[in-house]
Order: sequence, then C-alpha cells, then structure tokens
Amino acid sequence: MSEGTGVPSDWTRQPAQPVQGQQPGAPGQPPQGQQPVPPAPGGFGPPPVPYSQPAQQLPPQGQPVPPPIPQQHQPQQAPPPQWQPAPQPFQAEPNWTQLADQHENESRKRRRIWIGAAVLAVVLVGGVVAAGVVISGGKNGGDKPNPKPAASTGLPLEQALPLISDASTDKAPVDAATLFPDQTRTIDGKVWTRMVTGSTSPCSKATTGGLGLALGDDACRSLVRATYVSGESAVTVGIAVFDNKAGADKALGRHAGLVQGLSGPGVATFCVTDKSGCAETHAAVGRFGYFTVAGSLKQAPDQADPAAAAAASPLADRAKEVLLGRAKPAATAG
Repeated sequence: MSEGTGVPSDWTRQPAQPVQGQQPGAPGQPPQGQQPVPPAPGGFGPPPVPYSQPAQQLPPQGQPVPPPIPQQHQPQQAPPPQWQPAPQPFQAEPNWTQLADQHENESRKRRRIWIGAAVLAVVLVGGVVAAGVVISGGKNGGDKPNPKPAASTGLPLEQALPLISDASTDKAPVDAATLFPDQTRTIDGKVWTRMVTGSTSPCSKATTGGLGLALGDDACRSLVRATYVSGESAVTVGIAVFDNKAGADKALGRHAGLVQGLSGPGVATFCVTDKSGCAETHAAVGRFGYFTVAGSLKQAPDQADPAAAAAASPLADRAKEVLLGRAKPAATAG
C-alpha cells in the first residue's frame, strides 16, 4: 500500500466493462447514448449518481422502437337538430275564369228558382180570383184584366166575394155617391176630375152595340155611371147592378158593344156609338158588372185618345176596389 493513496500495492486496475445494453465507444468517450460524466475530483471513476427518479431507459440499439400508444378520441357528438318550418305545399293560382262561370251559373239557377216561385204564386192567386171574377176583353184595347184585390175591405178575397154576390147579403146603397166616392184621381201625374154622374134604368138605354141585350133589362136593375175628365180626354165608368152573381156572370159572358159616354155640364158628347174610336173594358165581381169607355172630347169621334185609354184601366181597378169594399159593412152587419 503506497503512502498517501490508500490503494493497496497489489491492486491492479481492471478495464471498464460496458453497461449492459450500451455499445462500447471509443476509448475515452462515454458509451453511446449517454452524456459524458466528469470525474469526481481527487478520485477514480464517475461520481456517485444522486438519488432521483429512474431515467427512462431507451431500447438497446438495433431493437425496434415500440409504436406510440394511440390516444383514444372521444366520438364527436353531432349538434342538436334545429327546428325548421315544414315546407308549404305549392298552391297554384285559382282559375278565375272558371270561378266566375261557376258563380254566374249559380246566380242563374237562383234566378230561375225565384221566377218559378213568383209564377206559381201568380197562378195560384189568379185561380182564386177567377173563381169569383169573370174578366173579358175590351174593344180597341184587347183584354184588360183587373186582378188587384180591394185594399179597403179588410177581408181576404175569398171571404169578401160571397158577401157581395147576392142582394140578400149586400144591402149597401147602389147610388152614384156610394159607387163613385172619389171627386178626383191622379193617374200618371195627371189629375182626373169627376164631372158628372147618373143612374139609368132600364140599363139598355145607356148602352150601344148590343150591350143592352146582353145585360137584359129584367136582370140588370140599374146602370150607374160617372165621367172623369182631364184636359180634353174623358173616361166614363159604368156599374151594372144585378140581384146575384149568376146574373152578372151571364151578362158578361154575352158581352157585346159598350157603355155610352156620359155627357153633361162641362162635358161634350163623346163615345155614344160603337163605331167611334173609343176604347172600352168590361169585367164582373160579385153581383156587379163594371165597364169603362174612354175617348176624346174634341169634335172627332173617330179619333182615339191615348191618354184616356191609359187612364181607363186604373179607373176600372178603383171601381172594383170600391165594390169589394162593400163586403166590410156587410160582415159587420152580419
């Protein structure tokens, strides 16, 4: 043992052995894969390794490096679905022409239904009126029906007719003041004034053209007349009074000629023959026949008077209304 070294004299230095798993390097160089370690001062060999975590060992050279462990990825979640409005079905533009035609067809159907209902109502009313009223034609004017019921009776037509169909139930006066109560009548904007009235018996004296024969003096009790004048136009209304409805219907069924125009103060002679240009109407209701004759007051007996002819029908309607109105007093008395 040498003095001062502390190493036995018989100690021999052994060559350094490589660490397992390391390749020997060149002399004086650290093994491959390690950093050179400086020698400790005053001693031999490497300094002691301080206590620490074991270093990660690398695989020996020449061995395959294990592949890295793949990281597990969490499956990516799809975003929640967002609400989308449902697609609207395609709507084509309506066919306006077809809709208009359909509307027009429906309108025509409704009009036909209303017209049919109106015609049916007229036929039913006409049938009831025809049961008690005989309507016949008029000279120079054709048929002039007067279907208007009496507005002043206050009774339905089917109740009023029996009351004025016989003298036993119709006891009201039959003079001119009762049968022609209107002093004036306004027709188409013209005022017609009652100028003269009169009652004739036997009835044939106030007729012409065979009407007297049709009325029959033994059946017609009297012929009451009134003349209405507007300007130079005149209309005479005549009401023939019978005992019952059968006599009135028979006379109207044999009608011929016309009632003569009634003249008097302020009224020139007119329409006294059936050869003149006068227009006439005739009809019956209950036990009465009612007539009109219309013409001009000028000295031209063959000349027709349009204004007078137009006023004849409304004046006849008024006469019928007055006759039906007689049923109300009869019903009150009964």
